[in-house]
Amino acid sequence: MNGIFFVVPVLAAGLLSLLLSPMSQVLGSGAVNIFSPENEPHGLTYEQHIMNFWQWLLSIPKDQNPWNDVTGSHCSAGQEGTNSSVFYLSGNGGGKSERVCTMPANKSALLPIMVVEWSSKEAPGASIEDLHSSAKQDQDSVNSLYLKIDDREWNYKDLINYRTHTDAFDVVFPDSGIMGVTEGGPSKVVADGFYIITEPLPEGNHTIQYKGSLLCLEIGCDEPNFAQDIKYTIIAK
Repeated sequence: MNGIFFVVPVLAAGLLSLLLSPMSQVLGSGAVNIFSPENEPHGLTYEQHIMNFWQWLLSIPKDQNPWNDVTGSHCSAGQEGTNSSVFYLSGNGGGKSERVCTMPANKSALLPIMVVEWSSKEAPGASIEDLHSSAKQDQDSVNSLYLKIDDREWNYKDLINYRTHTDAFDVVFPDSGIMGVTEGGPSKVVADGFYIITEPLPEGNHTIQYKGSLLCLEIGCDEPNFAQDIKYTIIAK
């Protein structure tokens, strides 16, 4: 009698496991994950991807730049026909933006959750040490972070370890660039902030929302009170 009661629950549990396992795999198969900051997505460190991101973004004139894009129509500017494994999304300089963006399927996306760069074009005469200090001061003041990709969410405590402060690197601004740069040319840049790189996005539609804020009341703060909230409808095909 004891043996019978022992075998039946075990068989029932095994049957239940077989029934649930395929369902769990199906439900989780569409989830988009993010690379940890210790990873080297597609063979590059996070810092190298971030430098590439800013070299891309700062090279685009402001009238075509995704930073100033209201609808998302310029999201592919400078990215068409490239062999990069990463597609760059953009910040917005503050406030709310809702954008629709078509990108190649099976590419990763770089998301600038809360970021800053300081260049010698924006601060003429500033030393490299000054650029480092200003970028660090700005991002030291971040007080909220949030990310949602489709049905998955990450909050401040999940994202706080994704901060990257770069070495100084070279960019080339166009005439009429973003960040108030009106005369183009080469510049040194230091970047800081919270960046996410997703695993490749499968074909289909995805919703990506990221937002953050900072409060910087110290002397020398470039943005004493800043917040951005950006929502992308991604069409990956």
